[in-house]
Amino acid sequence: MNRQFFLFWILIAGCAGPVKQISIPDPEKSYDDLISENVSCTGNGKINSRGPIKGALTFTFMSQHDSSFFQFKDPLGRKALLMWLTPQNVAAWNLIENKQYTYNQILDFFPFLQIVEPSDITKFLWGIQPDYDAMNESENFSKSEHIQMSFKKNDLAHESKVLVSATFLDQTSNQSVEIQIKNRTRTQKILNMKRTWELLKI
Repeated sequence: MNRQFFLFWILIAGCAGPVKQISIPDPEKSYDDLISENVSCTGNGKINSRGPIKGALTFTFMSQHDSSFFQFKDPLGRKALLMWLTPQNVAAWNLIENKQYTYNQILDFFPFLQIVEPSDITKFLWGIQPDYDAMNESENFSKSEHIQMSFKKNDLAHESKVLVSATFLDQTSNQSVEIQIKNRTRTQKILNMKRTWELLKI
């Protein structure tokens, strides 16, 4: 009887087919995890503005620690704008007109900076979505509730379902800005961002 029972279960197992292994996705890493494993993050993308201010610019970026640096090009391929974000400051330099923008002028181009801290932009470049809960508690958010934010994830190079797009809509002016990441690379390379900023301004 035991032998028959054993053969019965072998038959059932054979009919069931091969056992498939279920792959468990890796847990999503935090910003602290990423910067502890890497020194810098570089890449490129595109920014689209729709509304009163329209246009599209491609950009390359470098990010290290809590600072990020953008170099924008216009549709003709000319270096048009440099922007440097630190936790305490946002600086922008118009290369075509050779002048520095004031903070209010920067807000005209990038209205989302009214509620999104520069450090959140840096996190976005690394692939981390800004914390909505922290924003809701901030004074700036209560003053700018007319700005809506949405984010998209997609496959990018060797990563799957990662943050690749952020859209900010200012409902008052009907101005929207979409930032798309086309390529993102995290490395152990140390970047001299201050030197790059000074060289590109010349």
